[in-house]
Amino acid sequence: MSVKSILWIVVLSVLLNGRMIWAESWKEAPDPREKSRERIQMIKMWRLTEVLKLDKEGAARFFAVNHHYEEALRRAHREYHEDLQRVRNLLREMNPPERELREMVLRLKSKKKEMNDLENRQLDEELSLLRPEQQAMYFLFQSDFKREMDQLIWEIKGEKSPRPYPDRIPIERKR
Repeated sequence: MSVKSILWIVVLSVLLNGRMIWAESWKEAPDPREKSRERIQMIKMWRLTEVLKLDKEGAARFFAVNHHYEEALRRAHREYHEDLQRVRNLLREMNPPERELREMVLRLKSKKKEMNDLENRQLDEELSLLRPEQQAMYFLFQSDFKREMDQLIWEIKGEKSPRPYPDRIPIERKR
């Protein structure tokens, strides 16, 4: 993939993410974790473009779908964790109200289902844009990328990984 294509994809992703960042900058000071998340997302997009050998149009379609669902998932995750915090607070009381706990459990269950449904729809739409070989490479990429990020986080924390990961099997075939 040419440098021009990669730059085009980076510009596209900045435009997609820029609108959200600009809107949120008016609300509150940016979360330092947000910058890290954006950097990781950029690296992921760049590597995914290379691994899947996406052209400009394919990358634009793929990342538009990806961005749409990532935003929805991030919102759902935030709401889920807010509800978890409410449950923690309820359980700190001497006699937590059963009715409220039941309601919160139902909300958590519903939010979990919503997140799973979003992830499944995202996967279906993303796979529909890829050829079978790219689909297989996408699954390998997701697994490998998550493993690499987990290891990197453990290294940054200065801790050993809880379990050793086997060497990554290269996604790209030698031809």
